[in-house]
Amino acid sequence: MPKKLLVTLIQRLGVWLQPLCVVLHTIGSFRVTSLPRLVRLLLCAPAPLLAAMACNVSTEPPATLQVRLSTPIPTPAPAVRPTSTPPVGIANVRPVDPAILALMDEVQNDRLMFALSSLTAMQTRHVLSAKDDPQRGIGAARDWLLAQFDRIQRAHPDRNIDVWTQPVVFEWRRFEVRSENIVAVFPGQDVGGGVIVIGAHYDSVGADQFDGISPAPGANDNASGVAALLEIAHIMAHSPHRATLVFVAFTAEESGRQGSIAFVRDYLQAQNPPIAIRGMINLDTLGSERGANRQRDPRTLRLFSAEPNESSSRAFARQVALAVNLYAADVNLVMQSAEERTGRWGDQQSFSEAGYASARLIQGLEDPNRQHSPNDNLDNIQLDYLMRVTRATLAAVAMLADGPSAPVPNAIRPSDDAPGLMTFTWAPMSGVAGYLIALRRTPSLYYDQILTVVPGNASSLTWDGFGNFHVLSIAAIDAQGRVGAFSPELSIASLIRR
Repeated sequence: MPKKLLVTLIQRLGVWLQPLCVVLHTIGSFRVTSLPRLVRLLLCAPAPLLAAMACNVSTEPPATLQVRLSTPIPTPAPAVRPTSTPPVGIANVRPVDPAILALMDEVQNDRLMFALSSLTAMQTRHVLSAKDDPQRGIGAARDWLLAQFDRIQRAHPDRNIDVWTQPVVFEWRRFEVRSENIVAVFPGQDVGGGVIVIGAHYDSVGADQFDGISPAPGANDNASGVAALLEIAHIMAHSPHRATLVFVAFTAEESGRQGSIAFVRDYLQAQNPPIAIRGMINLDTLGSERGANRQRDPRTLRLFSAEPNESSSRAFARQVALAVNLYAADVNLVMQSAEERTGRWGDQQSFSEAGYASARLIQGLEDPNRQHSPNDNLDNIQLDYLMRVTRATLAAVAMLADGPSAPVPNAIRPSDDAPGLMTFTWAPMSGVAGYLIALRRTPSLYYDQILTVVPGNASSLTWDGFGNFHVLSIAAIDAQGRVGAFSPELSIASLIRR
């Protein structure tokens, strides 16, 4: 068969079968990964990829489509060093909730790949690209994302999920830009559960930031973050939660964070009273373990948060880091001492600038030759890496959403008889199985020491090690082993009462 005819047949086959892939994804019990590789590729690969297959027919698919291969994972280092002199009443194991581990197992690579391929097939999602083309441009991306959140809403009518779009209008050089954020709100069941925002920007940009026509597929930046956002929303919709969860696909991040600025200003702060949130997690550029010059790092995930080290954003980031360390042994989360990379920005800054705690997750390595260019396509994605990062983020969201409320610290009282011995007290809570006390020295990005206190009716801990640290925070542990919200970080000196 002539190659030209073969290309045409495969392209048409992709066009015919892609709607079937969309239908199958709406059936909860169906998993595309259960199909043979060739059928899976014909169903879910965009037509351009199918054409590429036709042009390079062989026994092996192109590298872009080898999404099932696993990267060997090095053995992770211990996340928290045990104390050399543990106090009496301290458990030797960290609390882990099996329900969170079960949630992590629900992450599916076929749904992630479906989101990635759907968004990159639109060729560009630039804010100046087409608004009314159903196949190409930011308008197509907006409509597709709205349809995904609508599908989650319809699948769970008892959850009272609210899905809406927020207009975003701004001046950008000589352009008046009109676009939309897409928002899905999962109401919480506990009045004191608070609000957690999970966000990812869906717009893309090329080498010329004002070019809305040229290809800017944005597979890694940031279809990868949006894919993770949708996957976490899909899984968290299955059951009610203590906290209210707000999932936001932001527009116009690449043009100065205009979408997230509008969300904070015109939604959170525009309410009476303004909506207070416990924290915001920004998912941006999560799909590749590759850097420049063929570097690879299959485990590292960076976490940025606003300075200073005592800020609410940095304290929130430490809680996210703790969750990842507890549940995701295949991810090495590395906290950063800055709010963002030098000379760059992210949507978490729109929240921290307004006084909200926020943090950004981003892959360990970056390749400047692919960022903001036509080269940021599907062969820039390692799906196994994105799956690990999505699972780790899901664990953090689940821990933040459903753990007990934060205990209230009372005081630290030095002993009159034993120098250095101190007793830390807190208000006891009913229905909890224990407490987690986190301590650090002033310059430490991470918690330097974590103590698990049992049983749940404890309301004090006596130890000669409190004087080795400067800052303290405490959280409760429920009967299933889930750690809850941490109290505000307090200086140990301020807690001492004679």
